[in-house]
Amino acid sequence: MNRFGSITDPTDLDALRAVISASDGADSLVPLGMRRLEISPAASSYAADQVRRLLEDRGAGTKDARVLLLGDATLIRRGGEDLKGSVAAQLEKAGFDVVRLVLGTPGHSLHADESALQEAASAASGMDVVVVVGSGTVTDIGKVATDRAGGIPLVVVQTAASVDGFTDNVSVVLSSGVKRTIPSRWPDAVLADTVTIATAPTELNTAGFGELLSLFTAPADWRLAALAGLDATFHPTPRDLLLAFAGDPSEWSAGLSDGEPAPVEQLTRVLAIRGIGTGIAGTTACLSGVEHLVSHMLDMHAAARGLPTGLHGAQVGAASVVAAATWEHFAARAAVEAPVLAPLDLVAAEAEVLRTFAHLDPTGRLGAECWSDCERKLRAIDAQRERIAALLADVPGLFGDAASSLATPDALAGSLRDAGAAAGPDELSPWIDDDLWRWAVAGCHRMRNRFTIVDLLDLLGWWSDDDVDWVLSRARTAGEGVRA
Repeated sequence: MNRFGSITDPTDLDALRAVISASDGADSLVPLGMRRLEISPAASSYAADQVRRLLEDRGAGTKDARVLLLGDATLIRRGGEDLKGSVAAQLEKAGFDVVRLVLGTPGHSLHADESALQEAASAASGMDVVVVVGSGTVTDIGKVATDRAGGIPLVVVQTAASVDGFTDNVSVVLSSGVKRTIPSRWPDAVLADTVTIATAPTELNTAGFGELLSLFTAPADWRLAALAGLDATFHPTPRDLLLAFAGDPSEWSAGLSDGEPAPVEQLTRVLAIRGIGTGIAGTTACLSGVEHLVSHMLDMHAAARGLPTGLHGAQVGAASVVAAATWEHFAARAAVEAPVLAPLDLVAAEAEVLRTFAHLDPTGRLGAECWSDCERKLRAIDAQRERIAALLADVPGLFGDAASSLATPDALAGSLRDAGAAAGPDELSPWIDDDLWRWAVAGCHRMRNRFTIVDLLDLLGWWSDDDVDWVLSRARTAGEGVRA
């Protein structure tokens, strides 16, 4: 029985903390530092009250307390009104001195690059509380900025269910053109306004559904890395937490693209739990495997070419079908031939990494950044060759352990269709064509120090052009089968 089965309300953070602390090996998990998770139609109206509570908890006075209201240039409406303006008015009415900072420019994607991080951190310095209203990107910036500014209290007003990063303690940033996940902090409170979320652009919430589906692929990669001796962070408690509240997405996803309240609220809850699971695990690996690497590859291409960044969750959803197909391919090949590890050739591996990214950055800096991560991964793999070989001696046992919660490509594609979400590259950003999609899938293991099923296939010589074609064809067939 799942240890979280007794909890009916995932926003009851004290109940979650109690179960987490009672689990075996709880001392290896990161304490859940968020104080409040509110998911309701009126959540945004509690911003001023939450600021007051945080100040009082710190023994600080509330009169004329300085509050930084942080957002991007996107207009967000709630019931026809400007939500950011409404939150600012609410804070001012409560007697706070509100300073507003708008990051980015209208019509352009906001990136959590060093410029934006530093601008936000400078503005946060000297403030009593920071309130973020908006997207996952501006929330990531707010978490880093308040951490750099000394741990200033942070309240997040969530306006879309597009990603799970509102409720975790890390931030996805752009470093030297490469997406990296760095430690930041827990928000003190997350106020997820389901009225605003339900009326957010459809593509944001369906992207959130795509993000959610890595629940059914990434844990297999995480467990695989642990069994191979390449990731010491694996712990069953975060995995159990994630699966306890996800349910069967095919049973509740219908109506999501129409903004129906029930699926919107369930999506918001599951994404919130995903963030908490990542946070207590102390690693994004529990929810970030092949499907996230493919999305990050696409983001790198967009950044290098000055293209609008695609919706991360939408890319993850489509790539989750590919990730499931990749595991299928491993099982199919292992059923007819014995898996044998190829010898390590660092010179050839470096050349492949540099070649993968050369067209994005002729200076070679981008490729060098990725190689610095991949070299560490490959040296760690070489040190564990005997252990990996022992795993491969019992492929059914490996599959039964690592892939116990893995969904099929057909199940994932079906859920995406039911939710009105993208299930293939042709439904993503218009600049993502078949060649770019293939590049992102084929080279996803060459961008960072994270061991996945693609790394294993590559080590076995089972990630040739023909192998990649098989996986892409299987994923495409799953999508077409649902579409038909």
